[in-house]
Amino acid sequence: MSNLLNNGKPKKRLLERGPKIVPSQEFKLEPTEEVTVEEVLVQEQQPAPTPRQTEATDSPKTNKKREAAQITSVRVTKTTRNKLNALIQLGKADNVDSLIDILLDEYIETNLVKDEEKTFNLVLDIIQKRER
Repeated sequence: MSNLLNNGKPKKRLLERGPKIVPSQEFKLEPTEEVTVEEVLVQEQQPAPTPRQTEATDSPKTNKKREAAQITSVRVTKTTRNKLNALIQLGKADNVDSLIDILLDEYIETNLVKDEEKTFNLVLDIIQKRER
């Protein structure tokens, strides 16, 4: 019976293998640009965050503990999702939620004028009260 499957004919190869392909340049995780000691010293001498900046980063954390149980989803494109995950892999934040918080805080601080920031905070308070 086992003889029926192997009736003496050699197997026909469906795919012909070509020569082995080797990349011309291998990927290395090390940075391609060499950073000089002077550049490192300049980066270290940058001013420490002001008290306003530290308050802005501390205040969402206190709200998060209270709202930690309320999880929702947000629809984004796959490229946006991949960018967020890449920043997480680089260690910029622990999770996507905290990364988005950081990005929003930075955007609010740098791009909104005082009047827009007041309006934003007012609208945010209204939306949060509506959810309760």
